Amino acid sequence: MVVRLGGYARISLDRDGEELGVDRQMADYRQMAAARPGWTVVRDYIDNDLSAYKKNVVRPEFEQLLADLKAGILDGLIAYDLDRLWRQPRDLERLIDIFEERKSLIFSTVSNDYDLSTSDGQMMARVMAAAAKKASDDTARRVARKHRELADSGKNGGGFPPFGWKADRITVDPVQAELITKAHDALLSGTRLSTITAEWQEKGIRTSRNTGKPITRVALKGILTNPRLAGFRAVKRQKHIGPDGKPVMGVWEPICTPERLDAVVAVLEGVKTQYKANNLSNNHKYLLSGILRCAECGTRMMANMRASWKEGSKGSRFMYRCPASKDGGCGKVSRAGEPLDLYIINLIHDAEARLNAPTVEPAEWPGAARFSEVEQEISELISAMNGKKISAATAIAMLEPLERERDELGYERNRHSVEQAKAAAAVVDLSEEFERLPIERQRAVVMKHIRAVVVRPAGRGARKFNPDLLEVVWAA
Repeated sequence: MVVRLGGYARISLDRDGEELGVDRQMADYRQMAAARPGWTVVRDYIDNDLSAYKKNVVRPEFEQLLADLKAGILDGLIAYDLDRLWRQPRDLERLIDIFEERKSLIFSTVSNDYDLSTSDGQMMARVMAAAAKKASDDTARRVARKHRELADSGKNGGGFPPFGWKADRITVDPVQAELITKAHDALLSGTRLSTITAEWQEKGIRTSRNTGKPITRVALKGILTNPRLAGFRAVKRQKHIGPDGKPVMGVWEPICTPERLDAVVAVLEGVKTQYKANNLSNNHKYLLSGILRCAECGTRMMANMRASWKEGSKGSRFMYRCPASKDGGCGKVSRAGEPLDLYIINLIHDAEARLNAPTVEPAEWPGAARFSEVEQEISELISAMNGKKISAATAIAMLEPLERERDELGYERNRHSVEQAKAAAAVVDLSEEFERLPIERQRAVVMKHIRAVVVRPAGRGARKFNPDLLEVVWAA
């Protein structure tokens, strides 16, 4: 008689991603199954690099194993050890429920055997599960305390080296640091995160874990907003606040300034910039979308591909049009896209006086002094509370208004930093090929110098591009 078994293997941490730990477990339980008459492992259920202790972790293969046992696809399961299957009693109880429903199921491990269909086997398994959970709880407390000590002292924790630093986690990796700096420049000049993600994917850039998969937008955002870039010790991607109430500085070399990091975070978190306030989002595929205005009704003109245009055909492949809509667009003005784009690009190239204007020193944020005072007051209150000089109730009552003021001032500071950084980053050397810039960078250059272009009707039958029908409104 053939006994169809599901084999389960798991390891909590696989730093190198080589799955050597689960391979050893599979080899051991398969060798044991081969020694039993009729036993056959028909499928391996593998959860590599996944914890069975953490409550928020879903183990997809463990869930599939339970489903297959319940559905009758398997005649039992085999694993290396009990703690590979569960580290939380609730997972054991789910398994016991299945074995009570199907009492013929086989349960076996390389190190211990329990019959989960009997009360004695269930009791022993529960004792083992409780012991395993206590051991994990004790370890978790010790690890948390150790990480807290490391964070308070500004030292590195465990895990993979963060992107931007070498294996010692202290020395900056010049290649990766340059990638981060260029990505910051691009973001502050208006380039979308998705565009930068695509560029990194094309270059084959991987995260420190190097899973072999292309870098994702979420992973890249985490890299570019990591507080440690500005020298801060971070815990769960947030600045770690020490016992004195101040952010803890790390022992490693920073890659950027705190002000620059704040500006990048503000851009990615959606601080309202001038472009958004004016309904000029930079999420457009065409250079002048939203910058052009219809002279007849004042509505912003948008671009769309010409339905009749095909590869190799004459004429412009897209048109800028005033949208005919109930919201005010008249639909009376349109213009061929390519010649209009080229005309505006040439205007910006020729505006030497505007492009070569003297560099203006960044304006200092007027709220800097008060922001520093508020942070110092908050720090002093936290220190006093930790030192038992004032009660927690008194400290919280005094902290809440200060924290609200700090948050409001922080928002204003971030908005100021974004505007200053965008103004500096939008200065582009147009001697490089304009066409090679991402569309967001091209639009940032245009919007730095031009507020709007008013387009007048060309009249019936007009086919030749006429710049006299355009009125360029230059930025002050």
